Amino acid sequence: MFVEVLPDVSGIDRTFVYEVPGGLAGRVEVGCIVRVLLHGRRVRGWVVAEMTVAPPEFDLRPVIEVVSMGPPPAIVDLGRWAAWRYAGRLRPLLVAASPPSLVRALGPASERRPPPAGTTTCLGGDTTSKRALEGEIAAATVQALSGLSAVLRLPPAAPRLAAVEAAAEATADSDGDMLVLAASRADAVTLAARLERAGHAVALQPEAWAQAASGGRIVVGARSAVLAPVACLRAVVVLDAHADSYQEQRVPTWQAAVLATERARRAGIPCLLVSSCPTLELLAGRRLVTLSRDAERSGWAPVALIDARDEDPRAGGYPTRLATLIREAVAAEPHRRVLAVLNRKGRARLLACGRCRSLLRCGVCGTALVQLERPSQGELAVLHCPRCASSGPAVCSSCGPTRPRIVRPGVARAREDLAALTGLDVAEIARPGADPSLCDAPVLVGTEAVLHRAGSASLVVFLDFDHELLAPRYRAGEQALSLLALASRVVGGRRRHGRVAVRTRLPDHEVLAAALHADPGMLVAAEEPRRALLRLPPATALALVSGEGADEFVARLRSSGGAVEVGGQTDGHFLVRAAGPDALAEALASAGPAAGTRIEVDPRQV
Repeated sequence: MFVEVLPDVSGIDRTFVYEVPGGLAGRVEVGCIVRVLLHGRRVRGWVVAEMTVAPPEFDLRPVIEVVSMGPPPAIVDLGRWAAWRYAGRLRPLLVAASPPSLVRALGPASERRPPPAGTTTCLGGDTTSKRALEGEIAAATVQALSGLSAVLRLPPAAPRLAAVEAAAEATADSDGDMLVLAASRADAVTLAARLERAGHAVALQPEAWAQAASGGRIVVGARSAVLAPVACLRAVVVLDAHADSYQEQRVPTWQAAVLATERARRAGIPCLLVSSCPTLELLAGRRLVTLSRDAERSGWAPVALIDARDEDPRAGGYPTRLATLIREAVAAEPHRRVLAVLNRKGRARLLACGRCRSLLRCGVCGTALVQLERPSQGELAVLHCPRCASSGPAVCSSCGPTRPRIVRPGVARAREDLAALTGLDVAEIARPGADPSLCDAPVLVGTEAVLHRAGSASLVVFLDFDHELLAPRYRAGEQALSLLALASRVVGGRRRHGRVAVRTRLPDHEVLAAALHADPGMLVAAEEPRRALLRLPPATALALVSGEGADEFVARLRSSGGAVEVGGQTDGHFLVRAAGPDALAEALASAGPAAGTRIEVDPRQV
């Protein structure tokens, strides 16, 4: 017996053939992790294929030992497909699919047991309305699972656990286990704990890798759990499928929802994508299932629009209506905090000269300078360049040393202004490692990370939402709506009387209309023809090519005759466009190896 082994060595993307000695016969199989000799070094690697006939021109070395169990053959095949689909190497995918520690053998499978009667999934609110909502979610889940691929539009504050339990019950008669993906590690841990309290046997990934491989459990995890070693699946559920966290940032830039759909298709089982604001890519080719209008409206928080066009430009800071909303929320529910969101770190992200009003720019690279901290009394402000990392005093090229005027404030300045405006204690939660639970301030201000870290709130305020609506990205609208959905979840929707306040100069924007009417379909209706006109996903498939070898790779891509369109270089990136994902993958593969090149397939920030 002979096997192909992919070494676990960075930079090597080819397999080597080894002979399996008689002592290891029966133990070496596709997916297992073995130790082999490569160029005089003992290295680990994955068995990716078996061979019955050895290449005649080589004197083969033997496999030294079996180190651990690894991903099953079906996951190895899925990894090959993902490496082709995302124009990357197989090794990173096998690393994600492998156990975090050595696994020599598997324990017995867990017996599937029904959850105890009377289990409830919702917390707070009227019991009758809770059970009515859970029943509606269960019915919608069963309807969505009647096909092989569907999107369940679940409002932000609705209990996602109800959909998971309904899916488990609806597929209970089928063989195999259920795989559930969560958008973050924290969500996965919380979901696993709640499922265990409800009486289910759960295997949390990646630490319970061996238990997932043994079977008989609901497998729960974040992005990499899509490669969990479940030999037999009966259903796949992806919660918050619209979240950007499902995409790997390193090459290959694979997307967990895409791999989940492909894995379910190969197994012939249903794949349910649950999202409060489904993107156009999620909806393409899938059936959409929604709740009733009353149920959907109750899951979205009321939105209060603060039109910044009505503000006095001479006043500076924030309007008094904003201060009134914050004070009322703190007085009404002192045990719940108010969260203020501004996606600009530091104290000021754009500054102008206090005399001539010209923008303060870096003398080296021309980038707008930023101010990270407030200067001490009598000292000249120190400004920093975010591009070349240079720093120096605030000096205008025309006027000399100056007192800069803040044109676009950051989080630190927002904290100062809100504290002065409201008279309340305001804390900044924007620095890495800041723990909101250790802060007693009733108002917290930070970037969007504060929504993930602070938990429940009575009011969420977006201090400059135009920064999200007008972001130079084709997915800016979808990402802005997902922020509003997250805010609705944090305040608990209408059932917990939470509110979301948005300060904007675009009150008629389709994103805000979708949140106001609790109807994400309004954004889809406005965005779909725009994407088709501009030939953006899902109408086409995109890839970004950059790096030292980008010029050579793009030249090969243009001469390969593939059905792709290659744009000019912008900010060191080439934009590659094709009619669909398969056509794009074929064209990128036909261009050959991409040494020194970074290829981002399905980029999120174009």
